[in-house]
Amino acid sequence: MKRQQKGFTLIEIAIVLLIIGLLLGGIMKGQSMINSARVRAIANDLTGIEAAWVSFQDRYRSLPGDFSRASTHLAEGAIDGNANARVDSVAEAGAVWQHLSAAGFISGNYNGAAVASLDDGECIEATCPGNPYNGFYKIANSSNALGTNTTSHELSTGGNIPVEVMYELDLKMDDGVAATGRLRAFESGDYTACVAGDEWNVVAGEANCAAVLELPL
Repeated sequence: MKRQQKGFTLIEIAIVLLIIGLLLGGIMKGQSMINSARVRAIANDLTGIEAAWVSFQDRYRSLPGDFSRASTHLAEGAIDGNANARVDSVAEAGAVWQHLSAAGFISGNYNGAAVASLDDGECIEATCPGNPYNGFYKIANSSNALGTNTTSHELSTGGNIPVEVMYELDLKMDDGVAATGRLRAFESGDYTACVAGDEWNVVAGEANCAAVLELPL
């Protein structure tokens, strides 16, 4: 007896390939939509924090973190700053969020503990608010922005942000160039793979990037 051998027809293979293509397209489109939503979330966070920073100064005539009367004017146990018009110590950089929260300008409760350094994007959940990629926002008088050697008050986005998201954020909020404008790449050994020259290195696909936004005094 002859045994019949069965296989897929060209039409069946084409249908399978079409379905796979649609699934892959849907996944890529879904990831793009997620990234766009996170870009909007980070942009909204940065805008809100900047507004809180300015509003605190308008109300208290002092910078959050640097406010020397925090323990008597904001909350019992709040960390007092030294009122030198700069958030220039690890203690004051940690107190920024405690002051903003106690004054009602941001949500959340923060312990005011000192950060480890002014020159990295690291913090912890109890001290700093988080970005959508499990990094942490941080404010300090520093020179972490790419292409600058002068200190200013910088709002760091925190790390763990993919380079393509960082580039899209820069386009949305500034000029899209990593080394110019108010929003710049975080110049650090941890994030050097995120840039090539003055540009965001989107082709490299680096997943751990950060930027800093220059804040007004």
